Amino acid sequence: MSTQLRIFKADAGLKWLKAGWLIFKTQPATFIFMHLFIGIVGLLSLFLPLLQVVAALATPFLTAGFYQAVLSKQQGGKIMLADILKPFTAKGNRLGLLRLALYQMGAGILMALLANGLFADAVAVMSQPGLDPNVALEQMLDSISGANVILFFMAMLIYLTAFAYAVPLVYFRKETRILTALKKSLMVFYHNILPLGVFGLICALFMALSMFLSFLPLLILMPICYISFFVSYQAIFMPVVPPSDDINVKPLSSETSGRFDA
Repeated sequence: MSTQLRIFKADAGLKWLKAGWLIFKTQPATFIFMHLFIGIVGLLSLFLPLLQVVAALATPFLTAGFYQAVLSKQQGGKIMLADILKPFTAKGNRLGLLRLALYQMGAGILMALLANGLFADAVAVMSQPGLDPNVALEQMLDSISGANVILFFMAMLIYLTAFAYAVPLVYFRKETRILTALKKSLMVFYHNILPLGVFGLICALFMALSMFLSFLPLLILMPICYISFFVSYQAIFMPVVPPSDDINVKPLSSETSGRFDA
């Protein structure tokens, strides 16, 4: 059985951001507090190591709740902060999100082990007591191999792109095979590298500009990016594709991507 993947031109990345802004401004405060809630859960795990596992398990649920709120706004509904917790009680979806969280935890551990292996010498230099900071920085840079940096960057890129669309695929498409969801997410970036590249570049540019304003614009920018990314998911994974001059449709066999559940 085959399915279809929508392939967009580069300007679609900008259109997704515009759509995200239109949704955000319908209830900006709610979306801001939702994103802050996700961020606070992540920060607590940094200060309270015992909560690291809890935060890692909760993040896919909170992300799904944020996306569900976006969908509710698109359907003309009202949302509130508590809506971000709905996936915790949504029957039929919880097990998939929990399994996804465990996969992501495992992948995160592998990434940490890879970083420790590639940059062990640099970490050893920085951990030396009483070393002059300038000397430590110079020795650290000398100990880092360019090949190791490239290898780690490629591994991180695969990690991020594999899990990028996994949450909506598991939660909304009811994809029960986690590895299939990860492969589908990777294939989206392969076939839509131009619009997603434009999307990422614009987001990164605004994030960099926010540095000059003490990062305060991130309170608005990050929710818009989250909303826009979900809009891109909706655009790419729509089951029915109307013909258009700026969209190509690429059939994907079930052997390479798995099927999309109806």
